[in-house]
Amino acid sequence: MALLVALLAVVAVLELARALPLLAAFGAMAECSQRAMRLIALRGVSEWGKERAMQLLARRLFARSLRAGALLVVVASPFVALLWAGSDPESQLHLDWTTRLWVFPLALGYALFRTQLGRRVQPR
Repeated sequence: MALLVALLAVVAVLELARALPLLAAFGAMAECSQRAMRLIALRGVSEWGKERAMQLLARRLFARSLRAGALLVVVASPFVALLWAGSDPESQLHLDWTTRLWVFPLALGYALFRTQLGRRVQPR
């Protein structure tokens, strides 16, 4: 029972990671950060202009980091729910080391299968 629930949690995490724009959100955050670094390095621009632009970029970077963090929480929520359910001593979801040992290769196999399937199904 615990093995099945753990595998379902892994499948949910992998499918959420594929469906949500998680990597794009972190990429947008990194792009905004690089833009701020380029702005700091600019020469011939007034300090007032740099400060004003940095305020705008800081707001944009904050919004993008909140979005990326929220997406990360959504993707990790099945694992958090599994750990919360497994922490209750009365539940039947105790994840002993043998369950964890079986979940890893099965989850890795599912992820590889899903990646290969996604490459073959996409139109060219």
